[in-house]
Amino acid sequence: MSLSSVINDLEAEGASQIATFAFLTSRGVTKATRSHLLKSLFAITEDELSEVEIEDDVTTAFGKKMWEDLEHDTDEEDDEEAPVFTGIAVANPLPWASVTEVAATVQACGGNIVFVASLEDLFRGEGLFDKLAPAIERIVNNDECTETKNLVMVVEGATTPADLLNAKEKLEAAAAVILANIVQPKSGPVTTLQQVFDSVEYVASTGPVDELLCDIGGKCDPASAMTNVANAVFQDAQTQTTAAGLQGSPLDLAAGRKLLPISRKALASCLSVVNSNASNENGEMVLVRDFGALCDAAVKTSIDTFDKEAGANLLEKSPVAKRIRKELVEEMYSDLEGQYEEQVKLLHTAAFDSFKSSLSKLRLSPRLAADMEKVAGDAVKLFADTSKTIRAKNGGWSNAGVETASLRKELKEYITLRLQAARAGGKYTPVPRKGFTMGFHWLLPKPFGNDYRLEPWQVHAKDDLVYVPKDKITDVRKEDVMTGDWRDSIVPCP
Repeated sequence: MSLSSVINDLEAEGASQIATFAFLTSRGVTKATRSHLLKSLFAITEDELSEVEIEDDVTTAFGKKMWEDLEHDTDEEDDEEAPVFTGIAVANPLPWASVTEVAATVQACGGNIVFVASLEDLFRGEGLFDKLAPAIERIVNNDECTETKNLVMVVEGATTPADLLNAKEKLEAAAAVILANIVQPKSGPVTTLQQVFDSVEYVASTGPVDELLCDIGGKCDPASAMTNVANAVFQDAQTQTTAAGLQGSPLDLAAGRKLLPISRKALASCLSVVNSNASNENGEMVLVRDFGALCDAAVKTSIDTFDKEAGANLLEKSPVAKRIRKELVEEMYSDLEGQYEEQVKLLHTAAFDSFKSSLSKLRLSPRLAADMEKVAGDAVKLFADTSKTIRAKNGGWSNAGVETASLRKELKEYITLRLQAARAGGKYTPVPRKGFTMGFHWLLPKPFGNDYRLEPWQVHAKDDLVYVPKDKITDVRKEDVMTGDWRDSIVPCP
């Protein structure tokens, strides 16, 4: 039976509030002990066992009705209706469930966990967080879980308060080490169990904890409980492919556990180096003209340190390790891109200040407009050339083409305003324009006057007028003059 089915059954039986908990154990808890505690901790009676068979290797979820909701006893109109109960829904991941499935189960339970820790595991400091750490990592980074999260730590074998106190010290010491290496939430790092859970209770395994689960909180209405289950299922479906590949390779799992803390350390080191070289004593960012080379060098140094600590064997054989390394480089340049944009703004300001400083050295002359245009061109060239040096070669950042066009437009507007102000004040008179002459050349249709064979309206006759002689030298040959009317050689007869 699934957790959602248990919630639906409890709601159908009249449960107005449901407390959902995931039942987890440390590595040292044996199969027989786990099966026994599954029934004893939740006070499963023989009558309940007769209705629903609960077996550790088979049952994935079960429910339990606790008490009648006293708030409805005072309503006389509801006397004839079915009583309203508070219910407990327990999710029981199978022993061979993957860490991803366990984490999804804890998320479906709203971050509420009943965890059985073996005294042997506590003394050795091993096997406590094999599945608990991924579950904690998931719930601290889950923004959709708004209900209170509770952890009930059941110490197997503890019989005295001193045993519980000793177990608490050992567990919290081990938790501090593990929590420092998980993926931290955006709100800030978590270092203790109290920062993860709203309440942490340490109890012995000698008695039931069902009433404690209802007292410490974590209850919600059935609709909210179903929403938590749906969110967990949806998120698990999105990461199913990646998780399956991770579960199938112990090397990949080891790579994730080892390299994630190293990658966060490398990222922090890279950003620290860039910040220290691009800031003044007051912590304000200053213009660094070789900012791109600085970023490339900082990234390369951090990646070299990462490769050295990770080991060549792990980076060559584990796809997860290669992906972590690739994502680390991308994350470094992504975080540095914001500083690159700030450098572009500082460069814009520096170029504009350089432009105004150069303007102050110009003399008022008729050529002032041309001189100002030349100074503006120098400022734009300075901006364009320097923007190439502050851009990292391997970062994939956008160039400053848009900012260059914006600066050019801004300088042009500034020049126009300054010239208008100088002209209005009588300090600037532009050079007067010089006159120029124009010459026109055209061909006359009748270079020898009006011919008697052509009337004025017959200029565009069907026969074209030919003025070029055959020898390309003289207009009329001697033979034409000797033999007849020489005008036939110039104007053809109509």
